[in-house]
Amino acid sequence: MKLKSAVLVFVFLFIPLQSFCLPLIDAEIAAGGWFCSPDGFAGYKGDDLYLERDLGYEDQTELTGRIRLELPLLLPNITFMTTNLSFDGDNTTGRSFDFGNTSFNGDDKISSELKLNHHDFAVSFSLPLLNLATLGKLQADLGVNLRLIDIEASMEQTTENSGLKRESKSLDVPIPMGFAYLRLEPVSGIGLEAEGRMLSIGGNSVTSLIGRIRYHVLGPLFIAGGYRVEKIDVDEEGIRIDTDFRGPFFEGGFKF
Repeated sequence: MKLKSAVLVFVFLFIPLQSFCLPLIDAEIAAGGWFCSPDGFAGYKGDDLYLERDLGYEDQTELTGRIRLELPLLLPNITFMTTNLSFDGDNTTGRSFDFGNTSFNGDDKISSELKLNHHDFAVSFSLPLLNLATLGKLQADLGVNLRLIDIEASMEQTTENSGLKRESKSLDVPIPMGFAYLRLEPVSGIGLEAEGRMLSIGGNSVTSLIGRIRYHVLGPLFIAGGYRVEKIDVDEEGIRIDTDFRGPFFEGGFKF
């Protein structure tokens, strides 16, 4: 199942639950931009290519969105987050290399693209005694997260002798992860939050860390900013990716 289809299935399955429990649900929705710096390397069957040095990828702002639903009684809390992570560039590597079944000349310009768009679905339970003991100022969640990564990598080069060379690979990778969420509201209208998602198993290792400061402007409207780190190390079907993306982000949203 493609990632876009999975997102639609999630949304439509949740609509009946939301309608039934709406008066009891604390809902939060936000969207924003993440200014991230790429680091690390990627390869397909052949040589490893460094994102900045070899492919010429630069810092850029990526779109993000999230929904958090805190359900009543013994029902779990639900967090959905989507992240667009797509880089492209034109560069010369200065060395020949293999990507897939194609050999590329390092002296001629190479056009490349790497997409690591991903969607996170987390189900978690709050620690009720902690919330009660702090009079609702501190909340901690523990649970599980499913990350669906849509990987697309392509390489293209045109030379006088060989003409057009092109190689690409795409695949969807589901990754189960642990999930932790912490929120502190020392005074009304200000929230300090942290989210962590992590997995290390076999040839795959993914770490996601988010720190956020939120300020309620008026009514349900809030603005927020913070810092985010994504470390993605995946080895699947000949694709090798060991990357690190990090940087500040900003967002706006509503909390009901």
